[in-house]
Amino acid sequence: MKLTLNSVQTLDLIKAVGMDRTILVQGESGIGKTSMLYALAEDDAFKDHHVVNPVDCTQLSDGSIWVPDLDREAGVSRELPNERFGVHNGNRKGIDGSKPIVICLDEVAKAKQSIKDALAPILYEHRIGDYHMPVGSIVFACTNLGAEGLGDSMQAHLRDRLIDVTLRKPTAQEWIDQFAIPRGLHPAVIACVNEYPQVFESFTDYEAGAAKAGQDLARTNPYIFNPRAVQDKWATPRSLHATSDILNRGGSLDEHTLTAAINGTIGRAFTALLMAYVRFGRSLPSFGAICHDPMGTFIPDNAGARVMLAFQLITKTQDSGAAEAVSQYMNRMPGEARLLFTKNVSNNSKKMGVFARSATFTQTLTQSLRVLNAR
Repeated sequence: MKLTLNSVQTLDLIKAVGMDRTILVQGESGIGKTSMLYALAEDDAFKDHHVVNPVDCTQLSDGSIWVPDLDREAGVSRELPNERFGVHNGNRKGIDGSKPIVICLDEVAKAKQSIKDALAPILYEHRIGDYHMPVGSIVFACTNLGAEGLGDSMQAHLRDRLIDVTLRKPTAQEWIDQFAIPRGLHPAVIACVNEYPQVFESFTDYEAGAAKAGQDLARTNPYIFNPRAVQDKWATPRSLHATSDILNRGGSLDEHTLTAAINGTIGRAFTALLMAYVRFGRSLPSFGAICHDPMGTFIPDNAGARVMLAFQLITKTQDSGAAEAVSQYMNRMPGEARLLFTKNVSNNSKKMGVFARSATFTQTLTQSLRVLNAR
């Protein structure tokens, strides 16, 4: 069985050895490979680094990496690095005041062979022409799985010099806890993923020797990418994020237009499930009403609507005053919705910091833990 890493483990590996060796991160399309660069940029350990924009290797051509420069006085030529890599006369190894660089070479295995050859010194030595990157610089590369059939390939002698790891898709709960709630994604998307976590399965789960080998992927899970089927769209972490943007921005759109846009983002199969939660959202009490009158505001009768409302309240609550009102309201909810609410708050450190000041939430959390431990 092929060993895989989650995003936290992959980032830890890059941080630990990336200044000495280049990590090649392989993974399915849309699961957040390139986003690791932004995670490094937000890490305090790299606050003094120069984090350059992702370098899309498929867009590089001759002259996009370095160009020759003549020094007629010395009678030599040199290679001048392109500015996209952050290396220049004032920022390179051996120059006082230089800042280490963090670079992501994206889609590296899709680049033309001549470009891969030109990138090789960056991958191996952190060098462009005669310009070495400052000490402490990190280079990592990203590309898709060969099994996806997107044209990714690396020659053996290139791959031999890289640390080759596979980034797995997050689980539904990891995505909810680590991405969707912290970034305030639309509650309909979060609630639908919570109800249908199989949308975060991988097509590799159905390959020979994997957990679901022998099952019909097209029949069992029509929501995800299937390399053996003809598909227009499917759901990925990236496309679910885009769907959230559509829902957050497209409140004035009619349902036909909204459905068409979402179909064109995550595919028809998962859109059909998601739109039920979108309709639930139209009958939910407002956040303001709940904060104003937590004990009097109505509780939805539909179980799916209650789930969506629980995630909506988690994402919208930003201060301790609102947290107390929301906790009082959620304490009136039927058991499963209340358990879901407390579980997802406690799984997120930022939200837990807000709700921990609520006496009602603390009481509800204690009760919920007793229920969970009794199961």
